[in-house]
Amino acid sequence: MSKITETSTEKLVKVCCTWQDDADCENCSNNEKIDCKWKSSLLLRFMFVMTPGLLLAFVGVIVGAVYTQAWWRLGALIGYFALFFIVETRILCSHCPYYSKEGLMLHCLANHGFLKIFKYHPEPMNWFEKTLLVIGFILFGSLPALAQIYSVVIVARNQGTFSSAALISLAVLLGVTCISIVIAFSLLFSRICPKCVNFSCPFNSTPKECVDEYLKRNPVMREAWEKKGYVIDE
Repeated sequence: MSKITETSTEKLVKVCCTWQDDADCENCSNNEKIDCKWKSSLLLRFMFVMTPGLLLAFVGVIVGAVYTQAWWRLGALIGYFALFFIVETRILCSHCPYYSKEGLMLHCLANHGFLKIFKYHPEPMNWFEKTLLVIGFILFGSLPALAQIYSVVIVARNQGTFSSAALISLAVLLGVTCISIVIAFSLLFSRICPKCVNFSCPFNSTPKECVDEYLKRNPVMREAWEKKGYVIDE
């Protein structure tokens, strides 16, 4: 295959089937099997899955900060999330077909509205990016709970200063937050990841035949993936 240049990549990206209005989706074997076309309903599904856990996490941390006056935890959490989303855009989002759309704003089924501050990378994620993403997701799910646990411990150890109601409210918020986070990630991995077109994500579980079919229809990704050693089953 010919070497991919930035000019040819930009030219071909414009006709990526995910963003091609006249793509022959009806006759594609991936039709309805993967989420390869942008739909507001799919974005709302993702938000419905992830938003409750995030909101409860921040509410729990804020309430804990109000009781203990340790606001640094909220600042640290916001700082981490901001850094996570910036890094995630590079190591994960920039490899996704949705990222190939021209413009400065990302249009996708998850991080919709993010700024595209990095160039599109049609090749699959490398091992370093995958490792960094896994660590990032672990911290993403655990840091809010750890911050709330810290508040519960502080209040429990200072019962002379804090009321029983404070301890109970923090404990309940912690429990609800943990349950919401577990449910969110369970739904993400079982309902969304199996149909996601960011195929090289370590959490992606799209069937190989769907991946192969998509790559056959998208020459930029196919060439980039095959250069990294991926083999398409003909």
